[in-house]
Amino acid sequence: MEFGGGLLHQEENALDRHQSGYSETVSLEYETRPLLSGSGEGADAASEDGLHPEKAVYRPDYDGAIDSSKETPTVQQGTGENANTDEKAEPETGAAGVVGKGAKSAKQEDASSETKSEPNAKPETKAASEPKSGKVLYLTFDDGPSRYTPEVLDILKREGVKATFFVLGEHVEQYPEIAKRIVEEGHAIGNHTYNHVYEKLYGSFGDFASQIMRTDDAIYEAAGVRTTLVRAPGGTYANFDKGYFDALEAAGYRVHDWNVDSGDSKRRGVPAAEIMSNIKESRIADTLNVLLHDGVGHEESVKALPQIIRYYKELGYSFEVLSDEVKPMQFQLADRPKWSRGAVRDKDREMLVSFGKQLDASGERNLSPYREPALIIHRGEETLVLESDQYELIRGVIHVPLLTLTEWMGGEAELDEESGVIEAFMLGKRVFWMTDTWPPKEEDESLMMDVPLRATLSEFGLDITDYVITSERREVWIEE
Repeated sequence: MEFGGGLLHQEENALDRHQSGYSETVSLEYETRPLLSGSGEGADAASEDGLHPEKAVYRPDYDGAIDSSKETPTVQQGTGENANTDEKAEPETGAAGVVGKGAKSAKQEDASSETKSEPNAKPETKAASEPKSGKVLYLTFDDGPSRYTPEVLDILKREGVKATFFVLGEHVEQYPEIAKRIVEEGHAIGNHTYNHVYEKLYGSFGDFASQIMRTDDAIYEAAGVRTTLVRAPGGTYANFDKGYFDALEAAGYRVHDWNVDSGDSKRRGVPAAEIMSNIKESRIADTLNVLLHDGVGHEESVKALPQIIRYYKELGYSFEVLSDEVKPMQFQLADRPKWSRGAVRDKDREMLVSFGKQLDASGERNLSPYREPALIIHRGEETLVLESDQYELIRGVIHVPLLTLTEWMGGEAELDEESGVIEAFMLGKRVFWMTDTWPPKEEDESLMMDVPLRATLSEFGLDITDYVITSERREVWIEE
């Protein structure tokens, strides 16, 4: 057997996870192409062209901080009344309008639709087929965590999607390990007050502020992060007045409503089919904030979730998480609030503002560091999910574990302990790798070798048919 060299560009070489050295595939010579460039010009060109997604950086002093009374988009609120208030659900807002021109339902959308681009939308990474169009979707879940939240997280991981969870403080205290998992898996977590009791929250701002602070502390205790994200139970329309908005903003919080209501809380036990129908009949805009629930009584929402995600993917939306840098979407102020209360008292406002300033001064109120998204590889009906620490993106080239890839595709990989040669057999073909540092420093180290995805698939006669690479989503489709 002869082991040739120089068959691959250096950036397409296999890389050992423990940095023991590069390896080279031995097979027929072929043209190597960085995954992100799609041009065969080399990974360096891909990097220079800016194809690497930029990492999100949390900046509490961001210059684009929103003045909710002046610049924040407002959404016209509908007048539906929720029949399920005992389950702590949002009021029906199916008639809510969308900021910007040309807001239509999916059934009405056509090529002549005029929409506004979200000014803070992240730049997209150009893919081979360019399936993205700059449309951004924020998938949000209220009222958790609950026993259904782990299943929601499993679905999001499988679909390669990130979401934002507005949690109740009392539920965080009940399920701290789930709150921690939300953050660890790269999702955003927001404050939905402590107990969702409208009479307390909207009877006086003092009670609302106390619940915000109590929930903030519960999140920090469970997940180790502070959040500036707030969603008002029932939404802000007719519940908030300008005093609520101003006090929360002064304390450093960003209040987010929504512009797509899944209708999963308008009554008890809304079936998955009806939820999906509500989604499809909702307005379409460049930026969507979709309201769902993962609390008790919302198992049908979990059933509908995979179909909801597929629907919006087909419409070309990228899924992102809310952050301090995202301009909040808010309902307009009602002419006549539904609650009889006085103006926000100075002492209640100062209590919350002082709390926020203390968090900022201590450095606690920083969102968790950016996590690379999971890599989702599709082949027919099969899906391989690699978490951020299981693959690498190096100068425009995706590297994946050889053993994991081979076994997932029904093949085998074996190591010759005397020579350090790895033989992979798959789809009727054999490919060999040889490390240039042998023996390894640790047992089985060489089988942890990362190999370039496109180049390795090409060795076995396969190609990548499509992919999406952004800061929040990484998916690859390979031919069957």
